[in-house]
Amino acid sequence: MGIAYFPEIYPDELIYSVLARYYVQSGYPAYIFCAEDVFADKKVRPDIEFLNVMRLEVLEALFKKKSMAVLVEKHTMFPYYARFLPYERRNRAFEALCSMGGNYNNLLAIPKQKNGEHRYLRYCPLCTEEDRTFYGESYWHRIHQLAGVGICPVHGCKLLNSSVIISGKASPNLVAAEQEIKEMDIIYGNEIEKQLAGYVCSGQAFL
Repeated sequence: MGIAYFPEIYPDELIYSVLARYYVQSGYPAYIFCAEDVFADKKVRPDIEFLNVMRLEVLEALFKKKSMAVLVEKHTMFPYYARFLPYERRNRAFEALCSMGGNYNNLLAIPKQKNGEHRYLRYCPLCTEEDRTFYGESYWHRIHQLAGVGICPVHGCKLLNSSVIISGKASPNLVAAEQEIKEMDIIYGNEIEKQLAGYVCSGQAFL
């Protein structure tokens, strides 16, 4: 298969997000048909925070936009989870992600979920409005998915949960932000929350 069209990758967009937009915009009748074209294993659950092993055609389409190193650094959660790792371990995790052949989960400091709680893809209503104005659609931002940060570091308003579970036993799927985001309530955080969000993001070059 040759990919005739592939979406532009937006600033701070998760790889999962651009694949979800590709799925919607390409007109596939069902997710499984898209999975057959995108992933090496069509039964794999799409990795929201990082990336899965993808077919050569998809990689070629992505590499027309950015290198694999840039994709990992700027479009996955790698900088957040690797920030406090020793240099050698961080490099091993980075190489595992770039090669799509290593077990990066064992190398990165990814906290386990407690008491069966789920994390969900989150969004900022003001970022959503801006994205729709500038790009004609919304997308999933990395900075909105930082664990422990409850407000948007750009606008200072509360982040809202979508229905998309980041990890768990949900059925494999690709859900685009534009189809998912409906609620747009704007509630601003306090000064301490703003400072925390700014500290976490600026320290890891997420902004």
